Order: sequence, then C-alpha cells, then structure tokens
Amino acid sequence: MGIESRDYLRNDDGPRSYGGSMTGTDVVKNLIIANVIVFVLQLLTARTGVVESWLALGPEDVTQKFQVWRLLTYAFCHSPSSIFHILMNMYILYVTGRRIQVYYGPKEFLLFYLAAAILSGVGYVVMELVLGHAGYAIGASGAVAAVFIVYAMRYPREEWLMFFVIPVQVRWLCIFFILFDLHPLLLELGGAGGMTGIAHAAHLGGYLFGFLYERNNWRLSGLISGVSTNKLKLPKRRSHLKVYAPEDESADLEARVDELLQKVHEQGESSLTDEERALLTEASRRYRTRL
Repeated sequence: MGIESRDYLRNDDGPRSYGGSMTGTDVVKNLIIANVIVFVLQLLTARTGVVESWLALGPEDVTQKFQVWRLLTYAFCHSPSSIFHILMNMYILYVTGRRIQVYYGPKEFLLFYLAAAILSGVGYVVMELVLGHAGYAIGASGAVAAVFIVYAMRYPREEWLMFFVIPVQVRWLCIFFILFDLHPLLLELGGAGGMTGIAHAAHLGGYLFGFLYERNNWRLSGLISGVSTNKLKLPKRRSHLKVYAPEDESADLEARVDELLQKVHEQGESSLTDEERALLTEASRRYRTRL
C-alpha cells in the first residue's frame, strides 16, 4: 500500500490529489481506464479487427506511411485473445505507478509514461527493421517496464510474493525481467533465434528510458510549460518532492519521507509517532502545491 492511500495524506477538501496543478487527477487510474476502454472496443470489433488495424504499431506504417500516431496508440491495445496480457500490465502499473506518481506528480508522471510508450515503440520499430521483420506490436508493456524499473530503483529491497508464495526483492525481479527480454533478442540478432511473439525490444526500450530518466533525474514538464529545460540536465540528484525550499532542506525532507514510508511498509501505519505523521502531512501539503 502506497503513501497516497494513507488517511493522513488525503485532501479532505475535495478529490484526492497526488500533487501538481492537476488537482484531483489520478493519472494511473485514468490510464488503466483508457486501456480497458480500448480493450473492450477491440473485443467488440474482434471480427473485423478495425481498432487494431488503426492503432497497432507496424514498422512500415511508421516509416513508409508516416502514421506516427501508432508510436503511442499501440500502448493502449492488448491481445483480445488473452485477458492475461492486459491484466498483468495493468496490475503492475497500478502497484508501481501509484507510488511513483506520488513523487513526480500527475503531470510529470503522465508525460513520463507517454514518453516511455513512444520511445519503447521507437525501439521496437528500429529492431524490426534491423531484423527484417514486418510484424505488429500492441501492449503497454514497454511503458509499464519504464515505470517498473524506476520503482525498482527507488525500492530495490522491497519484497514481492512470486506466485503469491515466494518472497523476492524487486531489484532481482527487475534483473530477471531484463534478462528474460535480452536473451531472445540477442539470439535473434545472432541469427539463431526465432520469433517469440513478444516485443522484447519494446520492453528493453522501456527499461532503458526508465533507468536513464531516474538515474539522470530528467523532468519533462518543463518542456511543456515553457519552464527552463535546465531541469533535464541536473548534475546531481535533487528532491523528487520539489517543495519550495532550499535544495539541501528538500533533499533532507525526501530522505526522511523515504525512511518513514519504509517504516510504514515494514511495521504498519500504527508504528508512526505523532511527530512522524505531522512530517508526512507537511510533506504532502508542500507537494500538492509545488506547481
């Protein structure tokens, strides 16, 4: 359970907000709703395939027909023949995205997610052209992979239950998933692999973008709002909370919040003292007004 779901971080004056000027907006929820709506439309048009024919990502459609919208729209489609495809993507997005959204705010998180989808699509197109394939890609896996690796970098030792039984730290899961996608792609590049029906290049593109985004502390909202793009080239890490305070104070606040979140995760909300609750409340208040 993430920080955004705690009672002491809810806005009692209106809808819940994770920060920024998009008050009351839950980007993760809206992304899931959008994916579900498109999936239902795919099911309703399964016989003709008209939805996929206009939204799926094909290398030739982008490079020869210049249908560049496919670099984004493919990430909102899923295989109609397998409910497992959309369920897994949306589950991982829900678990990881809601906590990452707390730090970035809804606007920045949305831009990050959409950029991850596009760059994952570019990675898929480039690899298909290199391998001489002419397939189509659908699915949010590339964008979700970007969110997941950011989550793994922020909470590397958090444990998930594999098959609801085996506890595994998130960092090892992330490494396993990367190797799972890298192995067949290297085989194909070496001429010894066959098509697996999985867009491994899109997944790896998402992992790469997410890693660089978090590692270099990139921020995309400045490009949209007209604010200086110097935020994209910060020489050192800064607070993800972006509170209106000196940088050293902001960094200390984020570090303290991270410690309290870990305490809540390990010991439960009841383990917090009144002082710690007050600190989280103040951090949430500053974060909601940072834009």
